[in-house]
Parts: sequence; C-alpha cells; structure tokens
Amino acid sequence: MDSAWGWALWLRLARARPRPRPRLLPGPAEDTRGTAAAASAAASPARAPLLSSAAAGPEPPVSRSRDRRPGDGRPEAVEGRSGAAPGPGPSADSRVPPAGKAQEALQQRYRVGSLLGRGGFGSVFAATRLSDGAPVAIKRVPRNRVRHWDELPDGTSAPLEIVLLDKVSTGFPGVVQLLEWLELPNNIVMVLERPERSQDLLHFIRARRFLSEEVARQLFRQVLEAVRHCTSRGVLHRDIKPENILVDLATGQAKLIDFGCGTYLQDTAYTHFP
Repeated sequence: MDSAWGWALWLRLARARPRPRPRLLPGPAEDTRGTAAAASAAASPARAPLLSSAAAGPEPPVSRSRDRRPGDGRPEAVEGRSGAAPGPGPSADSRVPPAGKAQEALQQRYRVGSLLGRGGFGSVFAATRLSDGAPVAIKRVPRNRVRHWDELPDGTSAPLEIVLLDKVSTGFPGVVQLLEWLELPNNIVMVLERPERSQDLLHFIRARRFLSEEVARQLFRQVLEAVRHCTSRGVLHRDIKPENILVDLATGQAKLIDFGCGTYLQDTAYTHFP
C-alpha cells in the first residue's frame, strides 16, 4: 500500500508541474541602407546619417514629384475637370475636358499601383509618373464626403482640403506637396508627392521599437516647425498624429500630411469638428 500510494503521489505532482512557455523571438529588422543610399542624391546631408541607417517597415501613404497635371486614384473612373496648385512645374488647364479625355490623360501620365491606405476621408494609392519615373501618391476622396468648399486664389471652387494645402505646401519641405488635383463627378482626386523610401511615424517607431533622444528631438522639432508654418499661413491641421507625419528615410525630413480635418485658424473657440 505504501508503495502504491507513493507512486500515485509522484504522478500527481508531476502532472501539476508548470510547463515552460515558448519564447517569442523578435523578427529580423529590414535593412534599408542600400535603398537610402540610392535616394541620397536628394537627401539633406545633415539628417541622412541619423535616420537612414535605421530599420524600415512597410511604406506608408504619400510622398514626391513635381508635375502639375490631372490624375486619378483609379484609371477606370476618370472624367471631369482639373485644377492645379501653384508652384514649380507647368500649370494644369482648369477647363472642363470632354468625357473620357481625363482618363486618357491619366493613363498617359501615371501608372497606378497598390493601395497605400484607406480611411474615413478616402483612399490613397501609390503611383509612378511615367514622364520621369518619379513616385507620387494619388488620393481619392468621394465627393459626397467633402463637406466644405472654398476658392483658390484664381477663383476656382475647390474642397477646403485642397485650398488649405495650396496655402501651406508650396516651398516648405515640412508639409506634403500638392502637385495637382482633379474634380470628377463622384470623386475628388489629389496627386501628392511621395518620397521613394518613407514611413509614417507610427510605422517608423514600431520598426525601431524605440527612438533615441536625438532622433525623437529632431522629429519633434520638425513637426513643431510645420505647425508654426501652417499657423503663419492661417491654417489649423486639427489631426496631428503619428499616422499623419511622414518620414523621408533618405533625408530624415518629416512631412505633415492629410489636411482632410483642417480648417482656418481663428481667434474664437472652435465649436464643431468635421
């Protein structure tokens, strides 16, 4: 009896012994040094060594190019009128083209690629400008989601987001550049700059797990400079968050993107939000 009782007690204790949990190993970080070096021709030398050697994650919405002609987020549904923000490059014709002409022009100028992001204010697609191979981002916003319109300096009626970008994007590196826009029957389309190697700040931080004090200070300073620039132009962004800050991995330049929630700066209290 003593022997049988001893074996039973040993088996019970063995079953109750906790089993070791499997360890989760961190995945390998992507090496972006080669890509960053290839893009360094347009880089800011003071910032490139600080950020370009870090690991890069998935490429986010928006970045670079300098043409100003109409484009669309999807070639299948392009017809309407076009407009262009002032700045470097030729201005687009703002007259209403015949049906189908805009789609043909888009296909001749851009090759639309993968979906970069989708949100409450529309979808953003990666695209390539065929004339020089420059990467651009094409943002498509359903027309019925555009609640506020205003006028550009030339008197053209445009969604408020485009009017605000027209005020702040030209000639300032800390805000994404609006290259052109197109008004369609069902959509508003914006062609925006897109750095070839870039991440929004959310993915930038996640890919590195943490930021050094020097990198964090550099990025924070640039965001503050962008806010000060917008304020000087009478523009309030109203949606500053990591997803709306784009980091050019080649130069270390931070860019404020997505002015879909923006409005004019005012001295009185704000009583509503779009």
